[in-house]
Amino acid sequence: MRAHLLRPASASPSPRRWLGFELNILRRLKFSTIAIPFSGQPDLDWYLKFWGKEVHSNDLCQWAWWMARAYVENRDERLGGEQITQLLEEVYVPPRRLDNPVLSRIFNELDAVWFDNLRGAIERLDSPYHQALAISHALMVGVYSLSFPPERNNLKRPLSDVFRQYIRQQREIHDNGRSNRGSNREATEFIAQVEADLMFTRFPSPEGYAAWSCSGADWKEIWVRGTSAEWEALRVNRQGRLGETVLSKGYYLELVAQFLGTARRIPMWAIAHTEDGFLSIAELATLVREFRRVEAIYHKDFSEVVGGHNTYLLIAR
Repeated sequence: MRAHLLRPASASPSPRRWLGFELNILRRLKFSTIAIPFSGQPDLDWYLKFWGKEVHSNDLCQWAWWMARAYVENRDERLGGEQITQLLEEVYVPPRRLDNPVLSRIFNELDAVWFDNLRGAIERLDSPYHQALAISHALMVGVYSLSFPPERNNLKRPLSDVFRQYIRQQREIHDNGRSNRGSNREATEFIAQVEADLMFTRFPSPEGYAAWSCSGADWKEIWVRGTSAEWEALRVNRQGRLGETVLSKGYYLELVAQFLGTARRIPMWAIAHTEDGFLSIAELATLVREFRRVEAIYHKDFSEVVGGHNTYLLIAR
């Protein structure tokens, strides 16, 4: 199956190889509003705005929520020269101590100062959407900074220059006339209250949020929250909820079943699933059939791509 879609003019390639596949299937479905309880980086959410859909994006991670505010909820606000100057004016001035000392264990000394000062400057911006855009660009700068091994730090461009470049290249901010929303809630609480025609979800892996620490990706949450303590407590205290570290397939399916029971009120489901050896699409489909009819299962084979697996999109109503 090949994905055929028109990319908005300023769209940037997504690191999620299955984005085009998912959009190609979703465009065949009839829906006006969509709820996405585990959004992550809201690329899919952003695209759907261009189709005139009302998007309700949610994620427990605050970095994902801020990105959703920047590109899903935001109607037309952009960072101007005045805000950029305010953000970067004193970003390299060394403080007596870092407000977020954990940054010194993530970045080199100069970059830690830059990110610590920038986070404080972002807090002083008047508009939450200006704050959201600044956070989104800074997260990209963080990925850039951490892509260099310590022995290659001398090859980095000044982070302020990289930040300005990402602002110039940012994806389009689109007002589709709908009441799009981003939220930072427990997924079950979100899906229990949101009004939507369609739920799109990709469930957290059995490794749960603990896998973020193993991969080093939790720096985003630590920087956005300004501390590691709150994120550590939230990450660890996941008992009985999706996002908990799970070793048993049976228990993982119980957690998914609890969530789907809450999601019964949403008329149609689109469930994305990538087979990685833990749970097969057949096992997931069997569980979904306990709640409603599985209308179709679409398949895309990414196994020829390095690190790729068979990916599916299950439609149920």
